[in-house]
Amino acid sequence: MFNNSNPMREKATMRIHRRSLKPIALAVGLVATLTFQSGQSVSAQDNPKLVPLNYNHPGLEVDLGVGLWAYPLPMDYDGDGDLDLLVGCPDKPSNGTYYFENTTQDPSVKMPVFEAPVRLGRAFHNMLASEVNGEARVLIPGKYFAQDPSTGKFDFDKPTGISAPGKPLTTPGARIRGNMWRYVDYDGDGDHDLVAGVGDWADLGWDHAYDETGTWQNGPLHGYLFLMMNLGNDSAPNYKKPEMISAGDSVIDVYGWPCASFVDFDGDRDLDIVVGNFLDYFTYFENVGSREMPRYQSGKELQNVDGERLTMHLQMITPTAIDWDRDGDADLIVGDEDGRVALIENTGELRDGQPVFQNPVYFRQKADTLKFGALATPYVSDWDQDGDDDIVCGNTAGNIGWFENLGQGADGLPKWAEPVLLNVRNADGTEEPFRILAGENGSIQGPCEAKWGYTTLSLADWDGDGDDDIVYNSILAEVGVLLNESGTLVEHELKSAPVENPPAWYPWKSATNGSLTQWRTTPVAIDFDGDETLDLVLMDQEGYLTLRRSAGEAERLFVDESGQPIRLAAGTAGRSGRVKLAVGDWDSDGRLDVLINSENVTWYRNVADQDGKVVLKRIGNLARRNVAGHTASPAVCDFNRDGKLDLIVGSENGRIYHIFHDDCISFSEAELAADVQFQRASPAKPVDPEVDRDDAITFDSTRGRIAAWIEPGTDATKSDVVRYRYHDGTKWSGPITVLWEQSKPGKVDCSKLRFDDSSEDDRIELKFEAHVDGASETVSKISYDRGRSFRDAQ
Repeated sequence: MFNNSNPMREKATMRIHRRSLKPIALAVGLVATLTFQSGQSVSAQDNPKLVPLNYNHPGLEVDLGVGLWAYPLPMDYDGDGDLDLLVGCPDKPSNGTYYFENTTQDPSVKMPVFEAPVRLGRAFHNMLASEVNGEARVLIPGKYFAQDPSTGKFDFDKPTGISAPGKPLTTPGARIRGNMWRYVDYDGDGDHDLVAGVGDWADLGWDHAYDETGTWQNGPLHGYLFLMMNLGNDSAPNYKKPEMISAGDSVIDVYGWPCASFVDFDGDRDLDIVVGNFLDYFTYFENVGSREMPRYQSGKELQNVDGERLTMHLQMITPTAIDWDRDGDADLIVGDEDGRVALIENTGELRDGQPVFQNPVYFRQKADTLKFGALATPYVSDWDQDGDDDIVCGNTAGNIGWFENLGQGADGLPKWAEPVLLNVRNADGTEEPFRILAGENGSIQGPCEAKWGYTTLSLADWDGDGDDDIVYNSILAEVGVLLNESGTLVEHELKSAPVENPPAWYPWKSATNGSLTQWRTTPVAIDFDGDETLDLVLMDQEGYLTLRRSAGEAERLFVDESGQPIRLAAGTAGRSGRVKLAVGDWDSDGRLDVLINSENVTWYRNVADQDGKVVLKRIGNLARRNVAGHTASPAVCDFNRDGKLDLIVGSENGRIYHIFHDDCISFSEAELAADVQFQRASPAKPVDPEVDRDDAITFDSTRGRIAAWIEPGTDATKSDVVRYRYHDGTKWSGPITVLWEQSKPGKVDCSKLRFDDSSEDDRIELKFEAHVDGASETVSKISYDRGRSFRDAQ
């Protein structure tokens, strides 16, 4: 997926060294930075010390990127004749719309190196660019932002409302994710209509809907296009009610996240459609009607020059069609989930009536701060044995990258090289960048996450041969080892680990040596007990923090001051795992502490040994700045070599934040002191959520407890309603109404509500009797996702 000139494609050349087991060097983490956006809004009174790591490398070029999610808005923002990029980024730590200036002033340059970004203002999900009568507009659902005619700037705090329904999809029970609007003169009458691409997640549900064979039992994602025809004109628009656009014999329905562009791709003077989706590919709908009366053929997947499916590196793609290179055809400028933006060049060739494109090439910018995709998970190690500490890092794409430390930079912190993807050796001896992918059934949250990997890792000399190896976890919830053989990674079975079952919500996965923990959580390789052999500190399958001595049986060694085992993740299915942790002697008292993700990093201080347990006291956050989106990922470092552990923290925006030890929050002696209140440690307590309704029936699934009840009509004319809620290990959901079609109209009385799990395929059936005007029928709804949703049998 990477352009061949990009060093991220190249194999890393590494010198091998022996890694010390000293506590100061042992940690796991993730890092993310934000000062790459020079306009990043941070309150001056906060004076944050936790700041993004600068590259400190003048002249370095890296992949252009914002944070998590990218909505590219190509336009000549500064009016100098070439196309610049504005990119909307709605994530939490780096929310903003950023301006990447193209300084070439030559529109024929396909791949300019952009200036580092400047933040222009807020950003929102679903930001797309359109042009109306020569004026650039940025749309969000039901609103638009226009350039000020006198300054050429956007004010992203002051949108103009559009008199059209903000939510075109009104189906009962719809779950909208993706609502992307564009202006388009759909019927060639000279005024601009509106098209909204709306994604619906109701059929997919969310998670835990695989059967024992790994087949997804809920439905797919849906992605529809709605036309709101303008019956007025651009000065006084009058939009019709939204209507679905059809192609062939049915409505257009792509796999969620429908981001559409209307352009004449085949040169016949009418508007065709290219639509992105929640995964990584594009669907082409040819207009076989006319400019004034469009009629679309059924969709076909776009192909590259080699006749293969045209795909992006990641997913949640956001294409915009524009003649980027000014050669007379429409190219695609596409945002990726990790905040990067690519050019997909139109070759001008047609095959079987559809345009052919080059593979994506990611834009480049002048380097500012370290970024590795999204949800970066760094670890500090002298990877190349040159005497300084580098950073090895995972991300959502499932890759592992290496930032080489090139020596001291201008700010007293290192000068960094661009990240290089680490290669793994295949069984046939070939090498390629290491990558974990969920595929169609690797993610507990369903096949919609096929292109994610979520690598998180630590480093240690696992095989004792003197170099650092990588111990990793991922979206698959399987701990693995990558041995370092002369700089190339080789997959290695975790032979010392016992064969164990994965968490209960993976019914299709068998017991393995790697099924030791939950998904997306860090395995820390470290000699925790001081016996000169490496152990693993990580969560077990139920979310408790454990020690596996020499990667053996799990011990719930870590308890709080009351003697309760420390549980970091009580959630089930999609709410499980995700916890990132690091281990190091933070306060230099000779005892290894544990650092856990929070708004930044929470310190669990190792305060005592009692009853064969290690007592950890939750002290609090070590920094004041909130850099968390999904989860932050901590690691320890000592770049200034003052003997004190400092922190790096990865965030969802893929950047790496740094703070010196002495700039962290300090705590009083009283706050640090242990208050151990137990004689003997207590066993773990099972989750036993209380149901707050006496009339509810309950059922316990591998997701958690489900409660259902009949809610009587509020008066003699109102029908009874069946509602339910589920517990996910951490909290109850809100009440959810069971939807069903009455066979005859009238007031409904319900009775005999019951659960039935007698089937052999782990589905749950919810039944009740519905009485209407003297007639009765049995209503049956099936849950394939263990109580999250109930639907008709598939």
